[in-house]
Amino acid sequence: MALLDIKNLSKSFGDLEVLKDVNISVEKGEVVVVIGPSGSGKSTMLRCVNLLEQPTGGEIFYQGEDIVKCGKEVTQYRKHVGMVFQRFNLFPLKTVLDNVMFAPTKLNKLAKEEAKEKAIQLLNKVGLGNKILSYPSELSGGQQQRVAIARALAMEPDILLFDEPTSALDPQLVGDVLEVMKQLAKEGMTMVVVTHEMGFAKEVADRVIFMDGGYVVEEDTPHAIFSAPKDDRTKAFLARVLK
Repeated sequence: MALLDIKNLSKSFGDLEVLKDVNISVEKGEVVVVIGPSGSGKSTMLRCVNLLEQPTGGEIFYQGEDIVKCGKEVTQYRKHVGMVFQRFNLFPLKTVLDNVMFAPTKLNKLAKEEAKEKAIQLLNKVGLGNKILSYPSELSGGQQQRVAIARALAMEPDILLFDEPTSALDPQLVGDVLEVMKQLAKEGMTMVVVTHEMGFAKEVADRVIFMDGGYVVEEDTPHAIFSAPKDDRTKAFLARVLK
């Protein structure tokens, strides 16, 4: 049984149909990278999976349970399915340490000392053990994004969703964030990554999905997608981005 199974997912905003019959399955330990032009529905699909958007139609199964239909308690579900956003979404008036400790103490009722110890471990893991008392405004964008990853990991999720985690960063800051993500992949973290970083997709993905116009157009291994794409839309997109 797949850890995450998206079936016939659709999403409309008024008359605008953003997702049309999307089917994606993710196995435990798999890294699935979703690529495609802006406006193809990639981020909306992730937001539906995390129930930040309510799907218009279709089903999303997490460990065999339909999280859309069963009225699953959203907070409980999000403990298992973490999300890292494009814009970090850190609490500006909390220190780096407090940002990472917040959810485990509030939602998991973890004792403060235990949460602190765990937060420091995670901040060391993402290379920011020396910034625990800093505030987000004192960090670079890349550092803020690494704090956001540590914060998501603090809930010990089964799967991590990344919504274009490097697209808001200056080019020289992208590498550090991608290194953290590569390490997570090596450790077996299940990940669905929406990104424009084709090098990351080639190197780290188990499977690459190409979306366009609200549909999954093509999916295959990185080697197959990048060396011999089958669909003309995939070919045209890769010709543009791999110049």
